Amino acid sequence: MFRRKLKRAKPRAYVIAEAEADEGHADAGALKVRALGARGRIAERARVRVMMCASVFVFVFAALGVRLAFVSFGGLGPSQTYAAAPLADAPRAEIVDRNGALLAADLPVIALEVAGRDVWDAGEAAQKLAAVLPDIDAEELEAKLEDGRYVEVRADLTPAERQAVFDLGLPGVRFAARVKRFYPQGQLAAHIVGHDEPGKGGVMGLEKAANRFREKGPMRASLDIRVQQILEEELAETMTHFEAEAAWGAVMDVETGEVVALASLPDFDPNTPGAYPADSRRNRATYDRYELGSAFKAFTVAAVLENGLGDETTTYDARGSFKVADRRITDFHGENRILTLSEVVQHSSNIGAARMALDLGAKEQQRYLEALGLFAPLPIELAENRAPELPWQWGPVETATISYGHGIAVTPLHLLAAYAAVVNGGVYKAPTFLAGARAHEGGRVFSDGTSAAMRRILRRVITDGTASYAEAAGYYPIGKTATADKLSESGGYREDARIASFVGAVPGYAPRYAVLISFDNPKPQEGTYGYATAGWNAAPAFARFVERAAPLLGLAPVSEATALASFVSGKPPALQRQARLSIDGVAEAGEENVAGGGAP
Repeated sequence: MFRRKLKRAKPRAYVIAEAEADEGHADAGALKVRALGARGRIAERARVRVMMCASVFVFVFAALGVRLAFVSFGGLGPSQTYAAAPLADAPRAEIVDRNGALLAADLPVIALEVAGRDVWDAGEAAQKLAAVLPDIDAEELEAKLEDGRYVEVRADLTPAERQAVFDLGLPGVRFAARVKRFYPQGQLAAHIVGHDEPGKGGVMGLEKAANRFREKGPMRASLDIRVQQILEEELAETMTHFEAEAAWGAVMDVETGEVVALASLPDFDPNTPGAYPADSRRNRATYDRYELGSAFKAFTVAAVLENGLGDETTTYDARGSFKVADRRITDFHGENRILTLSEVVQHSSNIGAARMALDLGAKEQQRYLEALGLFAPLPIELAENRAPELPWQWGPVETATISYGHGIAVTPLHLLAAYAAVVNGGVYKAPTFLAGARAHEGGRVFSDGTSAAMRRILRRVITDGTASYAEAAGYYPIGKTATADKLSESGGYREDARIASFVGAVPGYAPRYAVLISFDNPKPQEGTYGYATAGWNAAPAFARFVERAAPLLGLAPVSEATALASFVSGKPPALQRQARLSIDGVAEAGEENVAGGGAP
């Protein structure tokens, strides 16, 4: 007897469902049991998945609709979103110089990344990438990829590099769109432009200000990049020749306060700031404080003239030394004679300045220095800025020494802005690094008559005083040398280290631009007779700068007759006579004509 094989039936899926309640149906309301085969099971799963996907899409589009309504009807608009966004994520404005030359901009780039977990052979990938990108450390990259790490190989690729990497066909390679801050001028004006850091945005200079810049269009700096280049070149050349440790300089429009150029050496390239030591990123011109010496004599003399305590012919005993309390004040290569007020500045007499300051008094001295912005931080756009360092007490000794720039430490830009007020007609203009920012702001410190007298006196510093090497033919510059001993770490002053500066203005008969040139600890060189004072280094650098940069600033050399006409226009006969002396530098017959005196 043979047996028939029976096939085991495959299990079926059952679905229990409520029967339709059709009227008149005997089983209305009863439960139905439906058997599902393989096709039924697949259809059931598909139906569930479709329902899940539909639910997700409904939720997403509902959320987008709510967000759109919130933005459209009084919620967080685009400008508010920009303001509230983290600095590192917000777009920053381009920075241009006053003539439109690009200083900083966002640049779209492609970054190269490699996902270590997706790489088949870490060694092969590292070697092939290093072959087309030679700056890559293949061994270091291989170790990271073997650990399965996600590696940013390069922050930006050129189009040719991107194509070369793409042609390798390596697994795990990613090309990520990024935005990089680019500085086309390189090291030029680096301390003013500043730089950014990943995740932080701008961290110094105008870049930091650009984080919150909200105006339409680019941020227009007051800088003229052509003048900036000349300033940096003259500073660098003299710094190298005199083996100085550092140098700085600035150019300021005396009518508007706009800083046309400002440099601090050594400097850095903002495209690769990490490749330079931290000392190179210091902005010595706006942040560091120095005792800047005899340039302060201009402030002392102007205050004396303004208070009616003397005129250009008032005399001061500059013989020997001058004792104030327990201190004895002397002159560097002094004239050792009685000097007129004008000659005190010409020959840079500490004794004469100290006597004037004591006549003026501490309170009046403080009042004028404060009006010249020398008591507070400058209201500039740069974060690299701080207040001057004032003496903890202000007695007779401090009054005397501050008259010639010792005992008070200020930033170089403080000094330049104060000097501009002395020569521009007597109005203090706060410096700014943005074009057109404060063209009409300012406070009067000295009368126009006092300022005119100071221009005559400062012209004689060049024609008959310590700054003969600052002469620039046809521009009749005015100015003052300043050589100050550097402070020692243990207190007191070092006799072997100095800050040498020249602060001046052109054209001297009607100043438009004030210029500061300084060198940190320059050394004597062959031909300077053992001197490294400002007359030998800062003054000549100033003259060379003026001759090169003045035409770019719209200034042309003029004849002596033209300069004299501008100098004496509208002046009474007595002042016209003094103006003629300041233009040609020749004393009238019967007056003692003393040239030289202090170190040139």
